[in-house]
Amino acid sequence: MALSSCGGNEPAPGPQPEQPGPANVPPASPAPAGGAARQAYYGDLHVHSSWSLDAYQLGGDRDSPSLAYRFGRGEEVTKYDGSVHQLRTPLDFMAVTDHDHTLGEVHLCEDADDPAYDTPTCRGIRANRMTFTGQRAQYTARGRRPPEICGESGIGPQNRCYERSRHLWHEVQQNADDFYEPGRFTTFPAYEWTATPRVAGGAVHLHRNVIFNGRSVPEWGGSAVEMQNRPERLWEWLQAACTGECQVVAIPHNTNLAGGMAFTEAGWTPYTPDILRLRAWAEPLVEIHQIKGNSECYRGLGTTDEECDFETYRPACEPGREGPGCIHASDLVRNALKAGLRMEADYGVNPFKFGFIASPDDHQALPGAADEDDFTDKPVKFGVGGALGGLTGGSGWWDDRPGGGNISNPGGLVGVWADENTRESIFVALKRRETFGTSGPRIRVRLFAGWDYPADLHEQRDLVETAYRSGVPMGADLPAPPSAAAAPRFIVWATKGPHSANLQKVQVVKGWADAEGETHEQVFDVVCADGIEPDPGAYRCADNGARVDLSDCSYSTDFGAPELSTTWIDPDFDAALRAFYYVRVLENPTCRWTSHRALARGIPIPEPAVIKERAWSSPIWYTPAGE
Repeated sequence: MALSSCGGNEPAPGPQPEQPGPANVPPASPAPAGGAARQAYYGDLHVHSSWSLDAYQLGGDRDSPSLAYRFGRGEEVTKYDGSVHQLRTPLDFMAVTDHDHTLGEVHLCEDADDPAYDTPTCRGIRANRMTFTGQRAQYTARGRRPPEICGESGIGPQNRCYERSRHLWHEVQQNADDFYEPGRFTTFPAYEWTATPRVAGGAVHLHRNVIFNGRSVPEWGGSAVEMQNRPERLWEWLQAACTGECQVVAIPHNTNLAGGMAFTEAGWTPYTPDILRLRAWAEPLVEIHQIKGNSECYRGLGTTDEECDFETYRPACEPGREGPGCIHASDLVRNALKAGLRMEADYGVNPFKFGFIASPDDHQALPGAADEDDFTDKPVKFGVGGALGGLTGGSGWWDDRPGGGNISNPGGLVGVWADENTRESIFVALKRRETFGTSGPRIRVRLFAGWDYPADLHEQRDLVETAYRSGVPMGADLPAPPSAAAAPRFIVWATKGPHSANLQKVQVVKGWADAEGETHEQVFDVVCADGIEPDPGAYRCADNGARVDLSDCSYSTDFGAPELSTTWIDPDFDAALRAFYYVRVLENPTCRWTSHRALARGIPIPEPAVIKERAWSSPIWYTPAGE
C-alpha cells in the first residue's frame, strides 16, 4: 500500500522558530513538534577539500571548498587532475568540514609570500615527503604546533598557524554563505575538530564535526591542538561562545577508531552531572557510518546480532588489549546507548541520547559520492590508484589493493525530516534528532511511538498526521504512560531509494537496563517482504531468496518490496525499565563497490562480494514515570 502522507511531497509551511541558545543546564531532550508535512532531505556533513592536510598531501587533492559546494549542488566539476565528476542526484544540504588542526599549516605552506613557505617542512609537505601521519604523531597528537611553520604553540599572535586559521574561519563562513540557496541548497559553516591524542600504541580518533546554524557564528576559538585534544574544552568553548542566535551541534565520528576512549572517562574529563549535561547539549547526534567503517555495533563486542558484521574496518580487540588498531566494545554506538541508560540512573542525565547520521568523510572534495557502482575508477578516500598506500609502502589499512579489495567503503548520507530546505528548518531537525543515516542509498525511514495509536495506523492515509499528533517521532522521549498496564505502539515505515534494490526487511533494535542496572539488547524483525512473517520465538524472518549475479552485478528485482510498514508492540515491554528503540532497514543484497571495480578491471572479485545496504533511524527513549 502506498502511503502518500509519508511521501514528503506536500507543500511545506514556514520555518520553525530557532531553539534558544545554550544554557548552563541544557535540556536533556528537545520537545517534538507537529510536522505532518515534513519532507526527507539528504545531505553530507563530513567532507574535506585541499584545505585539509591529509587530503592535500596524501590524497593529492588540490580542489577548493568552492568546488565541493558546486559538486554537492549537482554541477559537473573538473578536478585539479582533469577528471570530471557529477552527482547522480544533487544533495539538499551540506557542510565542508576541513580539519582544524592543520588548517593554518596548509595555507602557510602554500603561501609563497610567507616565511614558512621555503622551510624544509613546507617543502616536504608540498612534495609529499613529510607524511601526514608523521606530522600528526610529532606535533598535533601531543598538543603542539610545528615551530618551523607556526612559531610557537598556544593561543595568540605568537602562534602563526592559529592566527592564519582565525583569518580563514571567516573565509569558511563566506564560502558557505555564497552557496546557500534557501529552498534549493542549504549550506552550513563548519569544520572538523580533529582531536588525535597520543596513547600507548599510537594516536586515536576523538574527532567531531562542528556545524553552526549560520547566525552569529563566533570568532575562531582555537583548534583541537590549542584545546590539547580534550573534548570537554570544545564543549565549554561552544557553550561560552555560541550564544544569542548562534546554534551549534558537535557530531562525534569514527568512534570505531577511538581506542576505547569515545564514550568513556578516558577520553575526557571525569563524569559529573554538569559535564554530562554539557555533553548532552553539545552532542545530540553521532555519525554511525562513513568511509572508515561502521560504528553501530560489532558482533562479539556486546552483541550477537548477525547484521553487525557490516563494514567493520578493523578487527575486534582481544580481551585486555588497550589503545588503537582494533575495535573496542566501548566505542560502538549501540553500546553507548546502553551505557547511557545506566548513567541516567546514576547521574540523572543521559549524555548518549544520540540521533543518528551518516556521511562519506570524502577527502577529494566530492560530497555525497556514496554510490557503490560509481567507484570503478574513482578514489575512495585518498588518491587515485592508491596514492596513500604508495606513500606508506602499500601495506597500510588504507591501501587500494591491486586485487580490488579495500576495507574502506564509499560512506553514507545523512537524512533529516524537515519542514523545508532552509538553514532554520534543517538545523532545528538536527537539534531535535529527527534524523537518520543511510549507507549510501536514499532509503527513507520513519519511526514514531505513542500510547494510543490504533493497531492499523500504518495502513491509514493520515498515518503521519496522527503519529505526530498522538505520539513522538524518532529522536524524542516517550511521555509517561497513561496507565500501568499500557504498552507503546511503534509505527515503522520505510521506502527504497530510487536507484537501489528493494527492501528485504525492517528491524527494531531495543536496548534496556534491568532493575540491577545491567543492560541488554534484542533485535526484532518486525516487517519483512514477500509475505514472510517473523518467527515468533526467534524474532527473525526467513531469507527471501534475493540473489546477486556476480558476473555482471545484476540483482533480484522480483523479491523484496519498494515499501514496508507496520504497527508494532514490544512483546516484552516493562514499564519499570529504561529502554530505547531504533529502526534498521535492510535492502536485498547487491554488489559491494569492490565487486564493481574488480569487474571493470577484469580481475577476481574479492570478499566480501556483496552487501546489504541499510538505513538507521534515530532512537526513541522510554524512561519510567518519576525517574
